[in-house]
Amino acid sequence: MGPYNRLVTPDNIPKHAKTFDILSPLNGKVVTLDSVPELIYTQRLFGEGVAIAPSGYQVFAPFSGKMLYFPELACQMRFKAINGLQVQIQLGMDSHLMMAEGFKRLVKEGETFEQGQVIAEFAIHKMKNSLMSTLCPITILNSEKVKGVQAFYYSVRAKEDKIMSVYI
Repeated sequence: MGPYNRLVTPDNIPKHAKTFDILSPLNGKVVTLDSVPELIYTQRLFGEGVAIAPSGYQVFAPFSGKMLYFPELACQMRFKAINGLQVQIQLGMDSHLMMAEGFKRLVKEGETFEQGQVIAEFAIHKMKNSLMSTLCPITILNSEKVKGVQAFYYSVRAKEDKIMSVYI
């Protein structure tokens, strides 16, 4: 585990002032970051979080916020919640090599969005044919500012099921 390991279990939730639940931005199955075939995620260099094996084609906003980074390649996005929490979603491993083929941005950098809003679309069949892994890591970029992260590992429906509770 890297320097930003903040995973907790229901038995060891730290003292905290607030809890912030993150809803799933994707349909699919939630797995640990240790399942992602990239050291930058297993070592938590992009922060603590989970990964989702996607089964849909849309990315929904897991909370209301502002898009900080969403390049034209449209395979990675970073956004910020009103409370300052910064989250990154990576759509598949090495998906930048697809040169935006099969990815569509629906929210651009600097724009605000509402929880549940569709912020991107992707062609899962193209990802499966082109990438070594379609796992989509969802990480908290400023993990050092949180007291703990409880992850939930199960099959999820976007906009309905939570994937993480963040203790601030």
